[in-house]
Amino acid sequence: MALYEWHADLSVASFGLIHRFEVLLRNAIDGVLGEGQPQVPIKDTWLLDFEILQPDGIKQVIVAIERLERGKVVTRGRVVAGVSFAFWAGLFGRRYEELWRHRLRAAFPHGALTRKDLSARMRRIQRFRNRVAHHDSLLDQDVQARLEDMLAIAGWIDPAAEVWLADRTDALTVAQRRP
Repeated sequence: MALYEWHADLSVASFGLIHRFEVLLRNAIDGVLGEGQPQVPIKDTWLLDFEILQPDGIKQVIVAIERLERGKVVTRGRVVAGVSFAFWAGLFGRRYEELWRHRLRAAFPHGALTRKDLSARMRRIQRFRNRVAHHDSLLDQDVQARLEDMLAIAGWIDPAAEVWLADRTDALTVAQRRP
């Protein structure tokens, strides 16, 4: 019973960090790729630009647009909030190497990192996030490493953001209390 309660507490604490991290990440990326772009019309933004996104990325954006509440204006901000974490993690895949070199790297001004390193961390975070979101077991996961990955990436975006996230989570403490 103690292990079950700890696991539930760990999931709750982890999801709070994941939530803040995901919003920070997507806003940093949109801030770089959407700089100077309008909120509407969405067709005039990076989100539907085949020179920026691969066809599978555009497809994910279209799916997010289709899921938006009917009657609401489709804005860049709403679409940014509506695409999945997999979309954001996918932007660091090998097919986006040129985007990384020329533009996306600017979203992480405080980190000397490679796209490949960031991609690997993002994929691990994505798997961890999905396990938490779907109430899967975290017992065989390196939870501490995933939490530290999120904090490190936040620091590469903005060192103050890393501190902010760390101050608002007890996930690391909860992880260390495993019965």
